[in-house]
Amino acid sequence: MTEEVPPTALTNVNLRLLCHDDIDAVKQLCGDWFPIEYPDSWYRDITSNKKFFSLAATYRGSIVGMIVAEIKSRTKVHKE
Repeated sequence: MTEEVPPTALTNVNLRLLCHDDIDAVKQLCGDWFPIEYPDSWYRDITSNKKFFSLAATYRGSIVGMIVAEIKSRTKVHKE
């Protein structure tokens, strides 16, 4: 379970890129946060493939949030 970060501690939240060593923690968090199961290849990709930009928010050394964006060329993006 993710540690709750008190609003007064936001200056203690750090951002960093996800790495291969984060896979187990990210799997656990995604299992807690989302109603779907991602394949192992997705976890490997978001932590090592340059087509993904993946940031972790950490508090006291633990991941408490993350954002993952897939980098696509403009021609491959939906026109929405």
